[in-house]
Formats: sequence, structure tokens, C-alpha cells
Amino acid sequence: MKNNLEQNNEDLKQESKNWWSAHSQDYTEAGEIPHQGVPSDMNDEQFLAYLEKIDINFGLDGYFAQERGSPLFSSLIPKNLSGKKVLEVGCGLGAHTEMLCRNGADLTSIDLSDISIEVTRRRLQLKGYNADVRQADAEKLPFETDCFDYVWSWGVIHHSPNTLACANEMNRVLKPGGGIGIMLYNRNSFYNWFNVILRYGVMKGELFTKSIQELHNRYTDGKEDEGAPLSKYYTKGYIKKILFPNFSIHSQRAFEQKRVLSFIVPAKHRRKFERLIPDSLYTFLWLKFGFLLFSEGIKNKESK
Repeated sequence: MKNNLEQNNEDLKQESKNWWSAHSQDYTEAGEIPHQGVPSDMNDEQFLAYLEKIDINFGLDGYFAQERGSPLFSSLIPKNLSGKKVLEVGCGLGAHTEMLCRNGADLTSIDLSDISIEVTRRRLQLKGYNADVRQADAEKLPFETDCFDYVWSWGVIHHSPNTLACANEMNRVLKPGGGIGIMLYNRNSFYNWFNVILRYGVMKGELFTKSIQELHNRYTDGKEDEGAPLSKYYTKGYIKKILFPNFSIHSQRAFEQKRVLSFIVPAKHRRKFERLIPDSLYTFLWLKFGFLLFSEGIKNKESK
């Protein structure tokens, strides 16, 4: 399997860092433009209200990650992490960080974005949780070998120029027998083949002037405003054989947001429409061809 996705590029990494600092993963109401960045000069009450809003929308977009009415991502994040040293690679605005703390993790959370670190630290402080939240590069983790029991990462390292280096570092710092839960964009997805490749690449003729990787960059995150600097897509096989060959990957499930259907509904009615779509049925339909590919595995005990 040819490796043509990974590169060492510090300039591109800095560009991606700057973009995500300015365009946070701020889950918005259906129909609103995402990635507007965190509002400045909020007092504590306003800040907590802001977090509540984006967490609610995160849960609605991520309907597949918890039963309705249950805590955010409670169906995917391990429930009992008490006594476990956990590393979160990419904290974003701290929603998963908070849930990992709630589940008892002795948590270290990293991100390259200054804003992500600032927001996550403030979130935890105001809500009474403790974690080691620090700025760090996932390609060069500042931790000892075999020191974590579990690694969680949701939609992060596919924005790194060298995702393989990130995966190798995750492997290095995880103890043999430790677990991993990671989401990466799915190359074999409806979104990739029918929206990016067919719609933009073929029907709009952009494959004449752009590579497939350039199309991924342009029409994934921030597509309303020229796109993020780098967004890479991966197959199940690449994840298992190239990124995490020292792992027993026991589950790979794809998920898809309901906006694939709800975009046809007027913006003010989209959330109501999405709630009418049965969660379990929609999840079942997208298990192979959804855009969000979630892999879970255990590091082999003989691997180093």
C-alpha cells in the first residue's frame, strides 16, 4: 500500500494551527455558518452559556455517539476511566475533555491551537474539573514511552501534515495492552465520492485545475470560506496497516451527520426535521459509507 499522504512540512503545520485558532470547531445551529471562532470578552456567565449552546449542537450533530438524553459521546467514550492515565490528542473547545474528566480519567489533553488550550482550561476551571491541558505537537509528543492507558482523538490528526508521525507517537506513548479510540475522515464515504469528487471535481470541472487533495482541503472544513489548509481522508485498510499496524483494531464504524438530508429543509426547521429521523436506523445505514470513521483497538503487548 503506497504511502503518499504524509509529509514533514512545518510551514503547513503552522498554517493549519493559525487557521484552527481563528476558526474553532464551534458547533452551531443547523443552517448557521460554522467555524466563526470563539467570541472574545465573555464574562464567566456568557462563556458557560456559549459552551452550553455549542455542546448541545455538538450532541445533535453527533446523535450517533449517545442515546437521546444521555451525556455527550457516552456511547463511544469509555465509561469507567478511574485510575487510568488518558491522553486526548486535540482538545478543541473541551467538550470531550470534560467528558473524559467526568468519567474519572487522569487526563492529559493537548492541542496545537492557542485558543483551544485557553478555552478548554477555562471550561474545566469553571466546571470544577482538573486535567493537564497543554499546547503540544502531536507529531512530537512530549511524553515518556509506554505511559498512557488510553488515547482518544476525535477528528484531529487528519489535519496534520504527517498523520503517520502522530500515529507513531500515539503508539509510542501508549502502554502495551492500552486502548485507542480515534476518528478520521473516511475516504470511502458518500461525502467524498459524490459530494467532493463528483459534484465539485467532475460536474463543476475543478479536477481540471485541482488535485483530489486540494479538493479535500477546499470542500471539507470551512468550505464556506475557501476551506481549511489541510484535510486528509483515510481508508479502513490504511488506518489498520499503515497508521496503526501494532494494534488489534477490533471495530471500525462510519457515521454520518443528518445534514445530508436536512439541508433541503429551511434552516429554522432543520433540527426538528433531524429529530424525526430515527437515530439507530440512520446510524445503521451509514456504518460503511459515513464520513466520520471511528476506529477502536488495543495495542499489541509485544509491540514497542
